[in-house]
Amino acid sequence: MQSFASQPMVGRDDEVQAVLASLRSGQLHGALVVAEAGLGKSALAQVVVGVLETAMPVHRVHASSALTGIPYGALAPLLPDLSASDTNSPLAVMRALLQKLRPASGPGDNEIPLVVVDDAHALDEASADLLSQLLASGTIRVLILTRSITAIPAGIPDQVWSGTISRHHLAPLTEEQVHELCRQILDGPVLSTTSSELSRMSGGNPMFVHALAAETRRTGNLVQRNGVWLLEEFVHPPQGRLGDLLKAQLSGLSSEERETMEIIALAEPLPVGVAFRLGLHRSVDALTAANLVSVEDGGQRLLRPRHPLYGEVVRHMVPAARSARLRQRVHAVLPDRHESIDGLLRSVAWSLDCGASVPDEQLLQAAYMANNFFDSNFALRAAGEVRREELRPAAGVQAARAHYQRGNYAAARDLVSGTVEAASDLTTAKLGTLIDVQVRQHLDGGGARLREPLQTWQEAVDRIEAAARAAGTFDEKLEQDAVSSRRGVRLLGLLSDVAEGHFRTALTGLTALLEEAQRVEDIEATAVALSLLGDVYTATGRAETAVNLTREALTIVTGNDHRFLSYYQFVLHRHLSALLWAGYWDEVRSCVQKKGGISARALVHTGGAVDFCFAVMHLRRGQLAEALPKLAAAVEGLRSHDPEGLLPLALALSSHVSAQQGDIAMADQLLQDFDQLGPRGSVHYQTMAAGNRIAGTYRRTHDPRALKDLRDLADQAEERGLVAAEFDLRNISIRMGDPTGMSRLLKLSDDFQGPQARAVNGFTRAVLDQDVPSLLRLAAEPSDYDTEALGSLALQEALRLARASGDRALIQRVQRAVGKTSEKTAGQRKQPAAPALTRREKDVAALVLKGYRNAEIAERLFLSVRTVEGHIYRTFEKLGISKRDELSADLLGE
Repeated sequence: MQSFASQPMVGRDDEVQAVLASLRSGQLHGALVVAEAGLGKSALAQVVVGVLETAMPVHRVHASSALTGIPYGALAPLLPDLSASDTNSPLAVMRALLQKLRPASGPGDNEIPLVVVDDAHALDEASADLLSQLLASGTIRVLILTRSITAIPAGIPDQVWSGTISRHHLAPLTEEQVHELCRQILDGPVLSTTSSELSRMSGGNPMFVHALAAETRRTGNLVQRNGVWLLEEFVHPPQGRLGDLLKAQLSGLSSEERETMEIIALAEPLPVGVAFRLGLHRSVDALTAANLVSVEDGGQRLLRPRHPLYGEVVRHMVPAARSARLRQRVHAVLPDRHESIDGLLRSVAWSLDCGASVPDEQLLQAAYMANNFFDSNFALRAAGEVRREELRPAAGVQAARAHYQRGNYAAARDLVSGTVEAASDLTTAKLGTLIDVQVRQHLDGGGARLREPLQTWQEAVDRIEAAARAAGTFDEKLEQDAVSSRRGVRLLGLLSDVAEGHFRTALTGLTALLEEAQRVEDIEATAVALSLLGDVYTATGRAETAVNLTREALTIVTGNDHRFLSYYQFVLHRHLSALLWAGYWDEVRSCVQKKGGISARALVHTGGAVDFCFAVMHLRRGQLAEALPKLAAAVEGLRSHDPEGLLPLALALSSHVSAQQGDIAMADQLLQDFDQLGPRGSVHYQTMAAGNRIAGTYRRTHDPRALKDLRDLADQAEERGLVAAEFDLRNISIRMGDPTGMSRLLKLSDDFQGPQARAVNGFTRAVLDQDVPSLLRLAAEPSDYDTEALGSLALQEALRLARASGDRALIQRVQRAVGKTSEKTAGQRKQPAAPALTRREKDVAALVLKGYRNAEIAERLFLSVRTVEGHIYRTFEKLGISKRDELSADLLGE
């Protein structure tokens, strides 16, 4: 892993160009960059200096809190020859500084010098006043780096407000930018949801991202499997360099501010009203101004540490006795009812840490919600603290859920075994059944074995109802709950129907059950029925209809006070599947890139499915090279967490694409892994996995028997009503040169929803009608990504049909179209001459072209990493490119 200093900047290209433009402008005196610590102000300045240092003199000034009270303390390095007596004379100081900045020079050496002022918020007043005077006279240019404009002594801020110094703000990195930074730091592919979690924990702060990556590698949380980096567990309290960085950020607080920060971290989130009742308002204002605390306004105003890491490190630093005293102080004014789920979890955790008593009912609720938020460690802790014997089965169910989410499937099976039979309440019977089903799906592949817990659940409901009637406790609420449980039993049976591919039966049953659930306002059953109906519609070629159903189901489980979050993965999976088939790419991304809340932690456990979605998006666009890293990440993520049985399909698809790209060794390894797995997932997934396995075999061997096997499998899918799977298999066959299923594919695509089906329909219709002009239009004027992905195949068929017709003019027309497309695909950019690069820029660019990293280039050429970055930026600017991938030997004139 590369060091932080050697990392190229990510996500700051626009800011670099804007600052460069300001410093080159004849109308401005400089630029000011504002950002909190760690966001990359100094790194940006180094790149800017690297670009400009050959065009103008550059001088650096580093302010610090230790020099704030010393007149001209920040400028001392530029005044080495100034005598002690002269420091009392502003005029003498100015003369000495001018002599340093603009020494006597010959004609033509009149370039205005650039002064870079780092940590300008700590600048002493005398230095600030002198720099302000030189700025006003046009004697110097400045690049000012600060955490706050208002903290800079008067003079410089005035020029910012007047517009003579441009102002630039560095925002935290986006999730996409953090993913790219992680990829560079770790020097390899990263599971998308792993980088998302690091983004959430770091708040998009590059310094924290780098420190987090180093710390989680050290602790074994972040691991590399088959070349892919992924988080196995959530980040523990920061230690090592990361802890030191965070403690440095929190240093300098007054005792009152420190105590307030401790209370906010320990009680997170802390209602603003509670903070005011504790008399913390002044400290809260100070912490907010220092960007250490943020105010969340989602109904009730809540205080949180600015970054999750701040909360972790503060909680870790507070001694137990002090924590207990603070808890007593807060609980004296804290409302009994928590306004947020994480507030409940923090309260229970804080109480347990302090040795305080927590009611068993609250422990169970905390374990349930911790599992919903995938905090398995705390779920186990809370469930383990339950003491009352009658609540132990319910606690065992939550412990089983936690073990299941951690991948300890055998432990989960042991804990849940017999729980439903022993349950004395309907909720425990339901939750026990659900976790039993999940464990069976993973260990046994699902299918017919899902019907076994159905009978056990039905018997438990009957037993619990009979016991309540005998005891005289069977009231209206219990009756409603019993009816709801029986509705759940029916849903479980319909889930088995869907998994086994009995779509007609499932459609009839789900439609009736959904109407019933909506009529009696059974929201839980409504969400599950909507999701399963979406599953049926997706598998039968009606994805656009399915999206409306699964979208409504997702709204239910993410709302309603988080009561149904245990269904989040179940519903999300079906929603993403529907979105993929419907081609709603933007909604796919929005689903998996939501900040905070539910998705922040849940998606870490669905990372394999998320990267599988991204891979399919690339494949649908014909971007095989881009799809392969995502497929590799998906496979490794699914090896850890695969609740829906996607791993066989991901392995088969990866093997197919690897073979198509010519990586036979990788294809063989993936195929071997696939063959070692037993059946897993729905019949729909199993069929597509088998088809891709056959396709991968054909790509490697070109054995025509594989094409026949693929046709036979598609025919079997047709017989079983697996419409989407059949569509996929016949589509694969045609792309591999087998036209025998063309008529059937046309018929399928007539009624199949989504842009892919519409593109296939236009293509197959043109081929069957021998309509060469339509095929040429499809290739030349694609209406969407799916049509564009068919372009090369359309040209192949057009050329075949033209040659079969014997029409020479038509053949020449198609050949011209093929030639134009080949040129476009090759991306040939003919340039008369390479732009004028300096010798050093050419040396650096040549090494970049060979794949060397910045640190390696610096070592080879005896340069600093920042100087290398400056050469790269200047080179890219001259060549009109923005990424390493765009650099070529042609552009360098080689």
